[in-house]
Amino acid sequence: MSEVSIACILKYLVKGVDPNRDAQHRLQDELLDLLRDATTVVVLPVVQGFSIEIEMQTLRPFSRTSFEPYVAEHVLPEAVQICCRPPGEIQLQLLKAHYA
Repeated sequence: MSEVSIACILKYLVKGVDPNRDAQHRLQDELLDLLRDATTVVVLPVVQGFSIEIEMQTLRPFSRTSFEPYVAEHVLPEAVQICCRPPGEIQLQLLKAHYA
């Protein structure tokens, strides 16, 4: 099996945003749009933020070592800025990274 065909589950905690229902739905839709190969995106409210779980069946064109940094450094910050309009700096924490 080549490295690009590996599936994964990533779970993040995003803090510093208002976890209202409208932002939750916008963020979920935006992540599904940005990560077209995602099989599941679950966005749940937590105190001052969201819990985000992303399940991918394939990482193409990324490798195992490049996919998570791409999501954490580009996809999530952009989606949160667009959908949640945070009043200040957001805090992003990787809670889980499982590769199969």
